[in-house]
Amino acid sequence: MNEMNNSDVIIYPPQELEAIEEHITENFGDFPKVFRDNSPDGIKVDIAVIPPDEDRYFLTLVTMGLGAYRMNVPDELKEQKLERAELVLCLPASWEFDPEDHRTMWPAELLNRVAHLPFRHKSWIGWGHSVDYSKPLCEDTELSAVLLLGTAFGENSAVCRLPSGEEVNFYQIIPLYDIEMKYKIDHGTDALLDRFGRDLDQVVDLERRPVVDASTFELIDRVEDHSRKIEEKQLDLNELCGANHIAMFLRWCIEHDLIDEEVTDFFSEELDAIRSGELDIRKFITNSLGGELTKEILNEKGKAFASFYYDFYADEDSPCYPEDVDAVALDYFGKEKYDSPEFADEAYLFVPYGDEYYTRISAYISKNFRIFIGR
Repeated sequence: MNEMNNSDVIIYPPQELEAIEEHITENFGDFPKVFRDNSPDGIKVDIAVIPPDEDRYFLTLVTMGLGAYRMNVPDELKEQKLERAELVLCLPASWEFDPEDHRTMWPAELLNRVAHLPFRHKSWIGWGHSVDYSKPLCEDTELSAVLLLGTAFGENSAVCRLPSGEEVNFYQIIPLYDIEMKYKIDHGTDALLDRFGRDLDQVVDLERRPVVDASTFELIDRVEDHSRKIEEKQLDLNELCGANHIAMFLRWCIEHDLIDEEVTDFFSEELDAIRSGELDIRKFITNSLGGELTKEILNEKGKAFASFYYDFYADEDSPCYPEDVDAVALDYFGKEKYDSPEFADEAYLFVPYGDEYYTRISAYISKNFRIFIGR
């Protein structure tokens, strides 16, 4: 049960609080300063303030108290031990707190607000959850939402095991812009993290540039997202293979008159060379289209079809081009080779580029185009 003190505030029992404090010290650093929470009821969320040191160039805030409350986690997730949590937020080393100035105190106030949400709404928070405040977090930025991720302090920092055997999960708070929040809602946390790539920094930067913009919502696919897998997993492939399946879809669209007229006029020579086989369509995508397949190059029917079919996050029963690309790879290689360590779960990148691949995948595209037209 959640332990209550005399003023009906849920707090950690002494042994659990000691374990939490030791976990914070060992994984995040010593905290000579604590912001105390004077909430009269509910939960009491103090915040440990950990200054920069020779190993960490930033200041760290860690909550101590949210985990005393067992959140209302859905029944199907009970076995995953997600009922208890604490939060982490990192700030520039130069940050100075002034209790009389909201411009300096908002990070602590933000942590407190997020930490109290599960109790106030009888809900829960965890990895990938987000909170949209619909207005800037402070007057010095347009950041207006937060996303919860795993901590950036190493594997041991992620979970504190209490003397009872229960676990408290630690989540890092990453502030987001409104447009990033919209992208996360539309495409999911993993898709947003792909947009950040290597630029995801645990330290709050009030002036960072958004990783998505209005044009991002026209994006269908990017070669870089797939070529990065070749590099990171050290696959025995040319980086151009990251464009294979994108090229197949674009080739089908060209052959079925789904390209915007202005684009057709502007790239008339290149498109003629693609049709004749003189130009590798993958090189056209990387050199002429900046490595991105966007809805902007398609006509209205093409845009609608791409929205209907080329969706990485489609429902299980919905048409999905990326799933069909995987199906072609499975059929081409067979189950045993498809699952082999050599392919590192990226068999679709190994399907040889050429007319045979196009014949196989175009059958899927054509079938789903007929479904699209007949809706």
